[in-house]
Amino acid sequence: MKIEIPELCLVALIGASGSGKSSFAKKHFRSSEVLNSDYFRYLISDDETDQSVSTAAFDSLFNIANKRLDNGKLTVIDATNVKASARKKIIDLARSQNVMAAAIVFDMPEELCIERNKQRPDRNFESYVVKNHIRDLQRSIRHLKKEGFRYIYILRIPEEAESIEIIRTKLWSNKKEECGPFDIIGDVHGCYDELCSLL
Repeated sequence: MKIEIPELCLVALIGASGSGKSSFAKKHFRSSEVLNSDYFRYLISDDETDQSVSTAAFDSLFNIANKRLDNGKLTVIDATNVKASARKKIIDLARSQNVMAAAIVFDMPEELCIERNKQRPDRNFESYVVKNHIRDLQRSIRHLKKEGFRYIYILRIPEEAESIEIIRTKLWSNKKEECGPFDIIGDVHGCYDELCSLL
């Protein structure tokens, strides 16, 4: 399966804890492109599971995301993003930066996510947390296009996620390969005859 996204866009990884988002991100994106919410919690409190600093962590995450997009860099937000309220911040940022928003959804089986979390020593929460994640995702997954995501890809089994190939498509406005020379004519203010002479 191929996933096509613009070379400059804001990508949201969406899925329950244990669905494979972070592993997928490490495989397909540069480390500088991925902004992981757990890592921002770690930067602030030395504990990536400290939910009490989530607001500060996401403030920092979105600040960095904004700076990256200012600099024309593709950015991936690696968080559960299972609630519409969380995704709205992503859509708002994409719109403010005039870039497309892409959603890669990990709609994995509940049992798989729970088992994966049990195998992670840094995850000591109860299984109901994963169940809530999946419930929230199922409630809203069909509304992603209406929310504003231009590109939507849904992965439902691990084998599907492992066989993905990501293709970055060139923006129509990317003219870096054009080397000129160029003649640039600015505002002509109705001077039709002068414009014809210039051309």
